[in-house]
Amino acid sequence: MKMGTDWVKAATRAGLALALLAVCAVLPPAIHQALHYCPLRPDGVGPAYALPAFSRKYKLSCAQCHSGFPVLNAYGRQFKMNGYVREAGSSDGVLKSQDRELATETIFPWALIVRSRPIDNGKGTISNQGAQMGGTASPNSNGFKTEPLNDVDFFVAGGDAARHISFFGEIDANANSATTFQPSLGDLRLGYHPSAFWNVVAARRGFFADDPYQTIVSNETPTIANRATDLALADQHSISGNALLATQQAMYAYGLVNLSGDSFLYYAAGATKDSDQGNQYTSPTNGNARLAFDNGKGLMVGAFGTFGHERADTDGSGGNLGVDNGAGVTQSFQRGGFDALYEIGDWAARAAFAYTHDRDSFLNVNDTDRAAYAELAYYYKRGHMYPFLVPLVRENWYTTFNGTSQFNYVTAQLAHYFAPNLKAFVEYSVDTKRDFQNGALVPPTPGVLAMRGNRITTQIEVGF
Repeated sequence: MKMGTDWVKAATRAGLALALLAVCAVLPPAIHQALHYCPLRPDGVGPAYALPAFSRKYKLSCAQCHSGFPVLNAYGRQFKMNGYVREAGSSDGVLKSQDRELATETIFPWALIVRSRPIDNGKGTISNQGAQMGGTASPNSNGFKTEPLNDVDFFVAGGDAARHISFFGEIDANANSATTFQPSLGDLRLGYHPSAFWNVVAARRGFFADDPYQTIVSNETPTIANRATDLALADQHSISGNALLATQQAMYAYGLVNLSGDSFLYYAAGATKDSDQGNQYTSPTNGNARLAFDNGKGLMVGAFGTFGHERADTDGSGGNLGVDNGAGVTQSFQRGGFDALYEIGDWAARAAFAYTHDRDSFLNVNDTDRAAYAELAYYYKRGHMYPFLVPLVRENWYTTFNGTSQFNYVTAQLAHYFAPNLKAFVEYSVDTKRDFQNGALVPPTPGVLAMRGNRITTQIEVGF
């Protein structure tokens, strides 16, 4: 009876979410027309929604680089790999001194993104509906919240400050109470780009978070909910605590190898620090590699991997297994997998699979698990270069405790672009299966599969 009640409640919530999505789909065209032009430029040139500084600099629409913010298209990926310039080594966007010895940006490359969350309603009894669904990793329900100002991000980025040098910096301010914003230093990136074949990057950013194809982890995905392949989120119970999506000190090289026709190979390899902030000043502990085949016509298939060790909890509060492993003890890990991207017309499909293995040699404990997601989006442009509506659906799947517990959750989103720099969306995420077998998590009624969380959110984003 309880199982049936859970499904009825979930269906009701899903129906309400679909009703909201339908309302968003039929918003009056007059609103769209009234906000068609970017307020920053009376000539109607829209800004690059991810970083409007690039649009102001090159006088380009956001559609030049983005299928829909923050998703890059083929041109945008090449722009990023070039070091945030349209053509490596060109004078486009460059301001030079009279003696021609000093090169800098034609404008100060700043950008600002502001996010509002009028409705945020999450329910769940354990922490999965927190981290996986983009909320707080609390064992209790998030409940209903309204955040008129949820997040403010300030960026500077460019590729013409000096010959073959690119830079990126972010200050991120998030609402931590009704009246207080807590600013913090976000991603940092410094690149050297002598040729297309090899480039060098030093960053305070995860290796896989910086990948131009945006398929492996949740960084630069348009949804609030995370992808299962981020790993080490709530309920995934990694022994080492290593996550593919993590902010780390990183040093790596990448480049392109041209093949026949328009096809090429993209490679990246480098080292990263321990993801524990207390160990960021030690020597690199992790190796990372990435290889992708791109046919130049919308298809990419790739592979990725990382290995190394993370330092165990030494403060007496207990590690991921609930025990203190002692000072100096490390836990080894291996991560590997495959990913794919297929873009045809206004359709885009992404998927990734990750295999994980962790070992604590001190406790003689091993854990092997898997995670995957599949995602489909459609960019309905309605006669414009930028999308008018973007429906997106994603299925996430992962296992824990050596594969003895299986989890699934689905995310659906409908986004509407009022203008290239103004976007609103409704997003719904829900658990669809929690298979408790021999894991440590125990359901309320043994043997009963019950959905444990759902979340519906509306968000508005504007870029300047």
